[in-house]
Amino acid sequence: MSDETFGPEKRKTINTSEFQTQGETDQNDNSYISKPKFKGQLPPELEARLNNSNDGDESPMKVTEGSRMQQKVKPRSEEPKLRVTGSSKLEELLEGIKENTSTYEKITLPSLGKFYDGEDGPIDGIIHIRPMTGEEESILATPRFVKRGDAVNMIFNKCMREKYKAENFLSADRTFLLIWLRGISYGPSYEVELTCPFTDKKFSYTIDLNLDVNLCPDNFSQSSLQETLPTLGYSFTYRLSRGKDELAIQAHRDRKAKFDNSMQIDDSLIFRTSQLVEEIEGLSDKIELAEILKKLPVSDGNYIRNLVNDPPFGAVTKVTVNSPFTLEDFEVDLPLDSNFFFPRRQKTE
Repeated sequence: MSDETFGPEKRKTINTSEFQTQGETDQNDNSYISKPKFKGQLPPELEARLNNSNDGDESPMKVTEGSRMQQKVKPRSEEPKLRVTGSSKLEELLEGIKENTSTYEKITLPSLGKFYDGEDGPIDGIIHIRPMTGEEESILATPRFVKRGDAVNMIFNKCMREKYKAENFLSADRTFLLIWLRGISYGPSYEVELTCPFTDKKFSYTIDLNLDVNLCPDNFSQSSLQETLPTLGYSFTYRLSRGKDELAIQAHRDRKAKFDNSMQIDDSLIFRTSQLVEEIEGLSDKIELAEILKKLPVSDGNYIRNLVNDPPFGAVTKVTVNSPFTLEDFEVDLPLDSNFFFPRRQKTE
C-alpha cells in the first residue's frame, strides 16, 4: 500500500486574492447585508454548499437604525434630569420646616461667662440656641447614648450655634440650658406626677418652666473658690462642677457595678467631691484627698459638698407645690424624669 492511503492529506493552498464579496461595489447601500460568494481552490462540494446557502437566503437581514453598530450618542444635556433631594413638594415642606427650626434664641448663661476662657465657653456668657427637632429627640430615645451620659451633650452641641463643647460647660449653666431648651422645644408647661408628703397620695401637677434664674454675683469669680473648713479650720481650694465631671462620675459607677457590690459602700459622693477639691492644706493627690474626705467630720464634709454642688448662681430648681389633699405647700426639686423630654399629652377637662 502506498503511504498516501493512510497518510494525512496534503494541505491545499488557498489563494485569498481570488475571494470576491458580492455587493462590494455598492458600498453606500447599507440597507442590506450581503453575504460573500466563495470561489477558488476549494473542494467542489464545499464550494457548492457555501454558495447555495448564500443564494437560498431569501430573507436577508435588513439593517434598521436601531441595529446599527455606530449609533448617534444622545447628548448628555438631552438626558432627563433626576432630582437629588426629592420632589418639589418635599423641598417646599422642608423649606417651611427650616424657617421654623433654624431660628436661634440669644440667651445669657447664669455664670455670665466668668469661668470660661473663650475656648471652653463664652467669656461674655452669651450663646445662641434653637429648638429641638426629631433628630435630637431620636438621640434621647437611644438607650446607649443615655446610658453613657452622651445624649444631653449631643443635643446641646446640635442645638447650639456656637462650636463650644457642651461637656466643658459648668453644671449650673447646663441645668439652666437643659430647662431652657425643653421650654422652647415643647413649651413651658411640664406635667409631672408627685407624691403628697402629708398623705402619701399621688397626684398630677403642672410646673411652669419659666423659673427664676440667679446670675453670678459681681463679687464671685475664680478667685473666690477658696474656703476654710468650719470645724477643723483647714484651708482648701476647689473648682466648680462641669459636664465632663458628670461623665466621670458615671464612668466610676459603671466600673463599680462590674463587681459584686452587695457589701460595698457607695463612694460616689466621696469620689465626686475629691475630683472637685483642688487641694486641702497643700495636699492635692486625688487618692489621698479621697482618704481625707472619708475621715472629715460630717459638718466639714457637708460644707465642702454644698460649695462645689451649689454655686450662688443658676436656675432655681426648688419648686413650691400646693397639695390638693391638704392645701398645704411643700417644696420639691424639679423632677427630671423621662417625661421631661417626652411630655405626655395633657388631659383636658
